[in-house]
Amino acid sequence: MLSLTLSMPARTAISKSLAVSRVLLIWFAIGSAALQPAALCSQSASQQAKLTNPVLDHADPFITRDNGMYLLLATTGNNITIWSGPRMEELARSPKVVWTPSPADPQQIPLTQVWSPTLWKFDNRWWIYFTATTDGANSGHGIYALESSAGDPLGPYTFAGKVDTGQPSIDPSVLRAGDKSYLMFVSVTGGHNAVWIAPLSNPLTLARKANLLIYPDKPWEQGKGSSSSLPVAEGPTALYHDGRTFIVYSGSHTASPVYCLGLFAYSGKGEITDPDNWRKSGPVFEQSAKDGVYGPGRGTFTTSPDGRENWILYAAKTSSEFTGRGRSVRAQQFTYGADGAPNFGSPVSLGAVLTVPSGEAASAAPKPMANSSVR
Repeated sequence: MLSLTLSMPARTAISKSLAVSRVLLIWFAIGSAALQPAALCSQSASQQAKLTNPVLDHADPFITRDNGMYLLLATTGNNITIWSGPRMEELARSPKVVWTPSPADPQQIPLTQVWSPTLWKFDNRWWIYFTATTDGANSGHGIYALESSAGDPLGPYTFAGKVDTGQPSIDPSVLRAGDKSYLMFVSVTGGHNAVWIAPLSNPLTLARKANLLIYPDKPWEQGKGSSSSLPVAEGPTALYHDGRTFIVYSGSHTASPVYCLGLFAYSGKGEITDPDNWRKSGPVFEQSAKDGVYGPGRGTFTTSPDGRENWILYAAKTSSEFTGRGRSVRAQQFTYGADGAPNFGSPVSLGAVLTVPSGEAASAAPKPMANSSVR
């Protein structure tokens, strides 16, 4: 056997070399353990992020986007709440009550049945329109407004007053064409609900008397196939695409399983408040018994954060009974056809797992789910 005897300096050098190697191996192992799983977790979170309906256990949704955040409103019945955040599937976790009717406020009159809020920016202030009543009956329904004190859509807000539409009204919304803003609302007397429109001279004042725009004269707007024949056109929302202007609205009684969406398409010519310059079609989004979805209505629209996808949020229920209870906010993608008109497809089943809107930022740590109720 060959035996080597190393000098003391040589043995010292080798020991130092081995010690350095061990340190490097330990550092590499720690670095790999710390970095590689994080990258994998990030990739996994991105790949596994899903949206499952319902988005929110309320009805009458309205959604918009500002500064990278979704802003979602819906009917609570007794206040105005905004759910906000960068991820649609997590909106229910972030409610903020921005206004509650206060009998102690001398500027307010007693208001109940706070319904259908919508959120709009005029100049550098945010305005919220909503429906409320002073007497609990249709004859007392009116359109009221809140104004933000600054440029933050989450407030604070002050009560601005009532918009005088000249008749009992619900479901306020805004249509914009060129440099003009128009208030759309729904009349609730005369044995039918119909959509009216008027230009605004300021957020609280109509520039002139409103025009009747959408009258519910089609069978699908009059409850065909259900127990109610009440003619209804309500919940109007403007939708814009490639220079075209549409109004998406709800037809038939809100409690009916045949509640659905209709489409009003502007010709692009003539006065926008003249119904002769529009074309009606529908239903463009209706119940799907095979998927257990009934009464889909109150459409509202947004895009994914990267602008590549179009999304509709709407209220629907799982019951085929004539009832307004059990409605919740659902979401799904939609497309546009070759003619430029929206193609909403069919409502997906409750609990269906969808891919989240494209371009959503990495999810923040989960927060407790807020309690919610249904009107």
